[in-house]
Amino acid sequence: MKKRNIAAAILLAGSISTAPAFAGLDTDSATVSMSIGLYASLTGLDDFTLTTSDADGSAGAVYAGSDSFNLESNGQVRVSLAGSDLSAGLDSVVTTFSMDGEGTTIDTTSSSVHNASHSVSAQATLGDISSQQAGAYSSVITLTVSAI
Repeated sequence: MKKRNIAAAILLAGSISTAPAFAGLDTDSATVSMSIGLYASLTGLDDFTLTTSDADGSAGAVYAGSDSFNLESNGQVRVSLAGSDLSAGLDSVVTTFSMDGEGTTIDTTSSSVHNASHSVSAQATLGDISSQQAGAYSSVITLTVSAI
């Protein structure tokens, strides 16, 4: 009986070692891709008031103010600032606007993402005392983000 068990074990071992290997019959591959569109967001811009350290309402008084906003983008963009003179009815005061103290446009770096705080400021200078009526003056500014 021992001979039979030994012979069966040898036969079984031989059949395990000579078992056919499972070879791949075919393969294929594919590239998976996607495209991410250019996107940007402006946040945090609030209303702000121009104030003066001169005598309020005096000839040549300079009024200034600013606020900050955050620009986040996943590529190169341009931010443009548009605004008009502060006005109250038919009266207006010449007003200048800028972003980051440099101008009315910001271009972010090419081939790069962007996430930073920026400033927007306004300045208005009064003329002669009788050049503008006393009262509340206002204007709306618009920041626009576009692709370059």
